[in-house]
Amino acid sequence: MIGRRLPATLARDLTALVSYGAVAVSGSLPLPVLPLVPLAVVLSLLGVRPFGQRGAASVVVLLAVAAGLFGWSFFGSLDLVIAAVSFALVVVSHRLLADPTAQTTRQVLLTSLLVLAGGAAIVGDVTFAPFVVGFIATASWAMSRLVLDGPDGAPLPGVDTAPARRQVLVGTAFIFVLGVAFFVLFPRLSWSQSRRRATPGLAGGVTGMSDTVRLGGGGGIKSNPRVVFHATLDPDPQQEQLAAYWVGRHFTRFDGREWSAPSTAEPAAPRVLLPIARQPGLRLDVRQEIELTAAYDSRTLVALDTPALFARAATIGLKGMLPTTLVHVPGDQVYASLEGVQLAYTATSVDVRGSDHAEPTQQTLELPPVDPRLRALTTELLGPATSNLEKASRLERELTRRYAYTLELPGEVDDPLADFLFDRKAGHCEDFATALAIMLRLEGIPSRVTTGFVGGQRVGNRYHVRAGDAHAWTEAFIDGAWRRFDATPEDGRGASPPRWLATLTERYEELEEWWRKRVLDYSFQDQFQFVRGLVRPPPGAGRDEPPDASDEAVTPARWGPVALAVVGSIALAIALTRRRRVHVASSFLAAVEARLTAAGVDPREAPLEELSLRLAQRGHALSAPLARATRRYLEARFGNRPMGAEERRALLAGLERRPAARPG
Repeated sequence: MIGRRLPATLARDLTALVSYGAVAVSGSLPLPVLPLVPLAVVLSLLGVRPFGQRGAASVVVLLAVAAGLFGWSFFGSLDLVIAAVSFALVVVSHRLLADPTAQTTRQVLLTSLLVLAGGAAIVGDVTFAPFVVGFIATASWAMSRLVLDGPDGAPLPGVDTAPARRQVLVGTAFIFVLGVAFFVLFPRLSWSQSRRRATPGLAGGVTGMSDTVRLGGGGGIKSNPRVVFHATLDPDPQQEQLAAYWVGRHFTRFDGREWSAPSTAEPAAPRVLLPIARQPGLRLDVRQEIELTAAYDSRTLVALDTPALFARAATIGLKGMLPTTLVHVPGDQVYASLEGVQLAYTATSVDVRGSDHAEPTQQTLELPPVDPRLRALTTELLGPATSNLEKASRLERELTRRYAYTLELPGEVDDPLADFLFDRKAGHCEDFATALAIMLRLEGIPSRVTTGFVGGQRVGNRYHVRAGDAHAWTEAFIDGAWRRFDATPEDGRGASPPRWLATLTERYEELEEWWRKRVLDYSFQDQFQFVRGLVRPPPGAGRDEPPDASDEAVTPARWGPVALAVVGSIALAIALTRRRRVHVASSFLAAVEARLTAAGVDPREAPLEELSLRLAQRGHALSAPLARATRRYLEARFGNRPMGAEERRALLAGLERRPAARPG
């Protein structure tokens, strides 16, 4: 029995699996819902159908699940769209484990379509696209099986379905092209106005942003090419590779192994003005719109050095996108008060090095127990430097020159700073930043370690910053301002993934950026420009002089594309009209339906093959002749077996008016 039903069941189950995948890739589904559809598909293919004879009881279970999910959404932290999609997946799983009738298949396909629509609202990246294409293919296959299979769901014996399969393939391609045309031309509002963006995904967070900086840890994050945030800059420097420092956290307390920061926070507020922003006459230079992705995995905000203002923050979580307040911690850390998988906000920075005049605290001068050799090494590296600025610059330069960058670290040691300076003489950014900060404190110069990111790759009109761009550097308070010093060698500041992985990631990001611009943010204005470009070239195109009033005149070149489109449409209409001949099987079907109507049977009650099965179950006298007529119709329509006039008359004669049921 399983083997006979496998083709139709497989098409239906694959459709359900594809729609499930379109939502599962977002990582937004509640954990109890996540395994339901894959498990139901496996059981369905094995022929296990626990809900086949338990209709009433299973409906009660579905109602209870619906109440639980939507109650979770109303009282808890589950987004209403995710709750609706989760319930649809529960219904899909239930129908997969019911008896595999044509009606069940239709229910699975319809509910899977609703799941796919919900996925469009949840999934914001390009991973949704292949699932849409897959759904079109598998759903078309499943619907074609409803027509080509017999009433019991098994393929009709002796019927060649190859011509029908070709028609299904052509029809599927036509539907896809028509869908693209509908999307491009049908008026809409930009999807970006819904303020939904990418969801957490299945890979989890990878950022190096944390509450502490511990020496001796691994440096594997430098090889990770995942994007942790996007930034749009105003004004835009128009650089392919951005040489910029993105500030996240400042650390002032060092115990010899680990850096930490103050934890006392100010009250939450819709926006945060840092001390630098309160200076009279200050000009705010660079405005940033930043989206922290799910890979960032932290609530700490980042901004170009030196940040002055954070505002308009919103988090994306299981409840959708919600406005959130911001919390300022002394030391200029700013974080979102609301937990979420993604964070969007605006930041404004002062693009002047050494412009942060926040007074240093006593912690910026405190020293842990240090190796006695460190003071002698500091004196050696300083050389003839006298002023604080000269000392900081010389220490920065000498550490960069004398020590190497490496990600191969020994792990836990008794004194990681001494191990870096006197034994290994190689380390990663936390080692260089710590060494410079402690040496500055030995000279009485307030210092702190800052973590964030360095760089930014331009993709489209935004800059992508990767997990591998995570970095640590030193800031020193000199001449009344905090100034940045980076002792890490140049080759250790940005991301360093394997070349093949970096290339593959860049291609994917370009595709994702195209998807965002051409699909997610595709608006009515984009449609207008597209249509305008078809019928009217840009003013002055192909010549050097500026456009004038004559550009409004109608020219043959301007009407050329329109005329070509009109001629093509007429030619296509003529071709379709000529091909529109009534198939002999179609006229036979119309005659069969007329005979059924005359006999008191409604042919619209069900598809022809299912109708004959129902009549047989009721003991109707027309069940046998209708089964013969149905089989010959399918053979003539899809199996290339012509039907002669005599055979047609004989089959129709069997359907003449008869008693409604055979006498007992």
